[in-house]
Amino acid sequence: MKKIPVMMLLFVVFIGVVACNKDVVKENGEETEGKPVKEENVVKVEDAEKLFKGYYTELYTIKDPSNPPTFDEIAENIKGYLSEDEYKAQIADRKYQIPELVSKEINKSIEVQDVNLEEQSKNDDGTIDYKYTTKFKVYDENSSKIYEKEGELTISTTNNELKITRDFSRGVEIDGLDGVL
Repeated sequence: MKKIPVMMLLFVVFIGVVACNKDVVKENGEETEGKPVKEENVVKVEDAEKLFKGYYTELYTIKDPSNPPTFDEIAENIKGYLSEDEYKAQIADRKYQIPELVSKEINKSIEVQDVNLEEQSKNDDGTIDYKYTTKFKVYDENSSKIYEKEGELTISTTNNELKITRDFSRGVEIDGLDGVL
């Protein structure tokens, strides 16, 4: 049985320490391989609200109900706000068609007025869950009314960018609409 040289033993110990250190770096929030950052204070509510308001503004703003943005135009405009999986899920659900159909049916414009996020939990995978309330103004030249819509949202940080990975909302009844927005 041969003795292991001291240098070889030190090398093995060094490799073990480096490998352990990489796990510590991951736990302390540094990003590796495009996975969500796992640091508790990475996402500020103000930044999440800015992301969400931009997304909802692109999704729900209809200035001219007689000529609303198309499904493809809305899909292209919101692509940068969503994770790839959420984007594909919303395409499959035809979510981008809802504002267009609502606006045409009631013949009114839709405008996002305000969003409010309330943090619910920070998850082990680095994502953060929020509850939200969004205020919409539905209007034409004769009338205007504000509606509130509530939902839940999950945001992750990937490659130093915030992305929406889940958006679930409760429908809101709109005057003159057969259904919900």
